[in-house]
Amino acid sequence: MKKLNLGLAILGFVIFSNSNAQEKTPRVRISEFHLQTGFQYYPNGTTSLEDFQKLAPNSILLKEDLSSYSSFGNYYNGAGNFSSVHLGLTFKNHPNALLRVGITNMLGVSGLQNGFTKEDYFPYDTLTSSATGEQTFIDSVSSQSYFMNHSSRQIRLDAALIFRTDASARWSLFAGIGASLGVNYNATTFISYYRNSYINSQNGNSYNYGYNNGSEKTESFTTKNYLTTTAYIPMGVDFRIGKNQPFWKRLHLYYEIKPSISMTQIPALRTITTVNMTQALGLKVTF
Repeated sequence: MKKLNLGLAILGFVIFSNSNAQEKTPRVRISEFHLQTGFQYYPNGTTSLEDFQKLAPNSILLKEDLSSYSSFGNYYNGAGNFSSVHLGLTFKNHPNALLRVGITNMLGVSGLQNGFTKEDYFPYDTLTSSATGEQTFIDSVSSQSYFMNHSSRQIRLDAALIFRTDASARWSLFAGIGASLGVNYNATTFISYYRNSYINSQNGNSYNYGYNNGSEKTESFTTKNYLTTTAYIPMGVDFRIGKNQPFWKRLHLYYEIKPSISMTQIPALRTITTVNMTQALGLKVTF
């Protein structure tokens, strides 16, 4: 009887100890540290001359009459590089789920562009072939262009809920949903004017003889800080570097893409919506 009572007492103690150990395991804990760097690609938003006149009301260049110029709109798509720091939170009952929260700093965010150009042709010379008598007419061409760009830097607070195929495996895939709130700072509007002259023959050959004096002018104007909200879908592949050594087993490399949609509230204009694509390389430490 004494042995039975002792056995029951030991069993009860073990059960009680395991119960306390389970209760002490937190439901949510910080288990990962992330460093990321990459690029965000985006089409520049559609803008008009009036938009830039509102962004730069004191511009002297934009007071010129551009009614005879042709607009060539967005002359290139944008790309801004970024770096970010995140913490990963895991859940006791969902080991393959991850809540990632952190801060991102983006450089060279450009969402607005436009340009206007025109060419004026003037008779310059006529060349006559001594053999055939054929004449080639040569024009002097004056080309004038205006380029407009609005760019900024951005700092974001973001969070993403991510689900992984197997967090403990050497390779794993992941996908989820995320959102961020960013403040655009150092917002600047740039206005540039260029005038170039060259000789253009009838057969299409061009001979550039350089810029005229005073043919290049630039202006820049700062803008108040403003907000950007973004929703995105993070997805990618994760690789655990080590298999045996504890230190290397904690290190992971991963590649991630994030298709996203952003809404930016620019002062004096309106809310501009853009669709973006982000590519990132990340280093993750688990603990």
